[in-house]
Amino acid sequence: MKTPLALASAALIAATLAGCGGGDDGPDSQYCKDLKAASTEFDSLSSSDVSKLDEAFKTFHELADEAPGEVKDDWTTLDKGITAVETALKDAGLKFSDFAELQEGKMPEGVDVEKLQGLATEFQKLDSAEFDKSSKAIEKHAKDVCKVNLSS
Repeated sequence: MKTPLALASAALIAATLAGCGGGDDGPDSQYCKDLKAASTEFDSLSSSDVSKLDEAFKTFHELADEAPGEVKDDWTTLDKGITAVETALKDAGLKFSDFAELQEGKMPEGVDVEKLQGLATEFQKLDSAEFDKSSKAIEKHAKDVCKVNLSS
């Protein structure tokens, strides 16, 4: 049970680094403002506290939806990965609120153990070269255009 939790934490870190981009209109654009707010939100998350992960993923999707053209494809890559993880969690019968029980070594009611074991595959996809390349492109764009440093 520790592997899915560790992978969820890795996904959170990837989302934190990827949860940023730039705006077509510079640091005063709505996108950049939202990015800066999201960066602060993501920074407040702890790798051992996944209770706010669903909120972080929601914010991530919102940023992906409003991403400017320069990083739209990169955001699409990351958003598809996060969506696949969310789908796999749902298919396994697992909610973000269930992670606390998993951390305690308890199996939440209604969880499909076989599908839960396959969840690691979806998390591993977030560690791909394509995902990393997109994450770095978004991080660079965030720094250059929005003046938001995502690597700190």
